[in-house]
Amino acid sequence: MLHPSINPSRASHTPAGRFKQSAAQLIKRSVASLVLGAGFAIAGLSAFPANANTPATQDGAVPLQSSHALADGTYLYGQAQATEQLGSAYMVFEVNQGKLLGAFYMPRSSFDCFYGNLEADRMALTVVDSYAQSPHPYAVALESGEPIAMAGGEIASPVTLEGFHRLENLSSNDQRILSTCKANYQNRI
Repeated sequence: MLHPSINPSRASHTPAGRFKQSAAQLIKRSVASLVLGAGFAIAGLSAFPANANTPATQDGAVPLQSSHALADGTYLYGQAQATEQLGSAYMVFEVNQGKLLGAFYMPRSSFDCFYGNLEADRMALTVVDSYAQSPHPYAVALESGEPIAMAGGEIASPVTLEGFHRLENLSSNDQRILSTCKANYQNRI
């Protein structure tokens, strides 16, 4: 949903419009089996089949297998390999026992908070449009890297987000955005 002051025919010329276009383009490439909707809305999240060998949770989601888990902590990912690149989308989020809370943003633009869960093959999110305050389902595909042998004989596969690069240092702005989303949506996870 666009802010009332934004002319829909010129929405792609605003930072938020470019972010939404960029996010939609990323999903078209990374989650081709989903049907794109308006803004962050993506219909058909249930189109991912549940693994018959993995028990589903009460809401039907397939839990993330521990060997592919993003460890609890705070993360920053970007479409660009460096921070603060104009025109690139970024995700700052916190993982706590498979629950996610964070935001999508573009430098020098607004941000949209999200909350959700880690599943076996994706981050299943609800993105809240910053203007209309309307929730939209959204998914980001998880990719497993080459398995790595760990101490104690465990094997772990590093996880990346399709179309995004892991960035190490959160800026004070990243922390401010995350704090704002936590204050507003902590009760949703």
